[in-house]
Amino acid sequence: MNPQVRKLLVAIVVAVLTIILTHDDILQLGVVQRLEMATLDYRFQARGAYPGLRESSHVVIVEVNDESYRSLPDRWPWPRSYYARLVRNLKAAGAKAVGIDIILSEAEIQSPENDDDLRAAIRETGIVILAGKLETKQQDYTLVEADEHFGNIFFTVDSSLGLVNIRNDPDGVYRRYSPFWEATHIRRHDTVRVPTFGFAVLNKYFGLPPLHVATVEEKRFTYAGRMIPQYDPSSLLINFFGPSGTFRRVKFADVIDDEDIVTNEETETGESINTFSDPDYGYLYDGTFTDKIVLVGSTLPEDHDLFPVSIAQGLQRGDNLMYGVEIHANVIESIFRNNFLYKQSARSEILLVLFFSLFTFYVTSALRSGRSKRHFVFELFGFLFLMFELAVIAVATLWLFIHSQFVMAAISPIVAVLGGYVASTGYHFVTERKQRLMIKTMFSTYVNPTVVDELIANPEKLKLGGERKQLTVMFSDIEGFTSISEKMESDALVALLNEYFGEMSSIILRNNGTLDKFFGDAVIAFWGAPLSQEDHALRACAAALEMQNKLAEIRNRWKQDGRPMIYTRIGINTGEMVVGNMGGAEKFDYTVIGDSVNIASRLEGANKVYRTGIIVSETTYEAVKHSILGRELDLLSVKGRSEPVRTFELIQQRDADLDPALERFVQLFTEGLHLYRLRKWDEAERKFSEAAMLRKDDYPSQLYTERAGFFKRNPPPADWSGVFELTTK
Repeated sequence: MNPQVRKLLVAIVVAVLTIILTHDDILQLGVVQRLEMATLDYRFQARGAYPGLRESSHVVIVEVNDESYRSLPDRWPWPRSYYARLVRNLKAAGAKAVGIDIILSEAEIQSPENDDDLRAAIRETGIVILAGKLETKQQDYTLVEADEHFGNIFFTVDSSLGLVNIRNDPDGVYRRYSPFWEATHIRRHDTVRVPTFGFAVLNKYFGLPPLHVATVEEKRFTYAGRMIPQYDPSSLLINFFGPSGTFRRVKFADVIDDEDIVTNEETETGESINTFSDPDYGYLYDGTFTDKIVLVGSTLPEDHDLFPVSIAQGLQRGDNLMYGVEIHANVIESIFRNNFLYKQSARSEILLVLFFSLFTFYVTSALRSGRSKRHFVFELFGFLFLMFELAVIAVATLWLFIHSQFVMAAISPIVAVLGGYVASTGYHFVTERKQRLMIKTMFSTYVNPTVVDELIANPEKLKLGGERKQLTVMFSDIEGFTSISEKMESDALVALLNEYFGEMSSIILRNNGTLDKFFGDAVIAFWGAPLSQEDHALRACAAALEMQNKLAEIRNRWKQDGRPMIYTRIGINTGEMVVGNMGGAEKFDYTVIGDSVNIASRLEGANKVYRTGIIVSETTYEAVKHSILGRELDLLSVKGRSEPVRTFELIQQRDADLDPALERFVQLFTEGLHLYRLRKWDEAERKFSEAAMLRKDDYPSQLYTERAGFFKRNPPPADWSGVFELTTK
């Protein structure tokens, strides 16, 4: 298959998976919904409250609060005559509609005349809307078990009633508002649509029939000449104008405090205050309620009319609670201002996901296919591009919300970007693995001359199976080979590898090693077989040092020719392993297997952690320490082995040219390591710092300085043994 077609298919698969995982109509994943809702809350918080709303809003809240309880002479529950007086006073002050967000479900037994007084006030003023509340099935608009009065005994006065039921989202936060509910009567078994409280209040204000409801059209509700966008088929998204306390509040007691009411404060002081009817400052004259919608509701926490919403005070965790009467006020104000939130369509969201999946995949693929001396440069650019895309999505969603009231999906494009990046990484990983396999296949017929000579002299060795021996095995690998292979043409790459393998294999053979195989860019060799060698560990270490020295010469030569710089990591281990001809009767290799071989492979990979060139095990170093200068590096817990491995770095041959400063450096580092394991962090830091002064580019000294500093601030547990867990291969 054409590589470009294969890339396109991979990117499309990522996009389709993203759509399936994030689209509610296909697969409803609670975690995705919660994340999307959380981003919406963040947008509300970033936008903040609308400036000047308290003065310009169409809604005023009359709150039933603790101060009103203390001011009024009658104890709770207040007589209905208080509500009658409230309604009449608000009518006199110019209010156009009064919504009482308090369920009046039972009659006053002791004073039924108070109920009659409220009924009369409702009829006289013609501005009252009552509240009803029913249990819901929490789906679509359906309510169940509605009685004749919808839970409010005053419903029959003029049928102006709205249901206060609000549906919460899966995370318990209230963000949506239904224009109406469908209620089924218990006795009649018929179904009627009843407006929710906010819409019932607007019915009164606009002069519409008491039970008038919005009509449902495709993607919108139509109400009073306004097109209200749907968030889902049964609700709109509440456009919160600010956190709790944004709308103006007036105390219940202050609105009914006229000449005929004597408050407890007036009784105590002997003075007539009359906050409602005083001609100088009373609400009757100051225009507070003129042409306003007035909502009457409780702001007492003990009434349990508090709900978590999208916008918070921002002062402390959990202060995103809002009283129910304020939620209704936000909906009413939004409809008045024709100021709604518009949800992104499913079609445009799908197109956005497709775009980000394809764009991210192709851009990061192009970066990985570029030319650079170091592979990490491409990866860094790819990561920075990923961060840039995520930042663009975050800024776009926030800007559109604040300036256009547009709710753009955030999670699905983010998942698309991440999916495209991961798919690109996986695609190139598989491609690179195939390339390494191809290189391995090219060299699979290479046979070490030493093995050939031994087989000619001893043909009986030409059989399957092997023997267990004490050997030394070496693994070497080219650092950043992926980057090198990406930036070279295939013929140039083969020529480079041929030259590299030729030089390295010559050194191995010159030191009487056995070339096991070339595995991609890796070289595997061992000493002590097929011919026994008493000093196999020393030969392997000498070969490793010579290989690094030769590679330094090659780099100098290649630099002048404009060819890439190659660095090699080497791992060596001495131990018992099985050596022999492995494979089938038609095809087999002379190779080594066993736990000791795996350790050498892990030590080669450990060079990446310490930025070193040659790491050997303790068993190897004990055999060569009198001839080769090295330093203990770490105590590693390697994958696949229960016991930790003490590791050493080879530095150079002990000969007449050995620099005393180099020996001093090793001494300082060794002392620092000893102090580090004794938990003497300050002393260890000083030793490692002194060592780093002698070798400015020594990364292990820097690493241990950082580790000591970290443990000084975060002491390890009592059973800490200084073992470092090596998770890489």
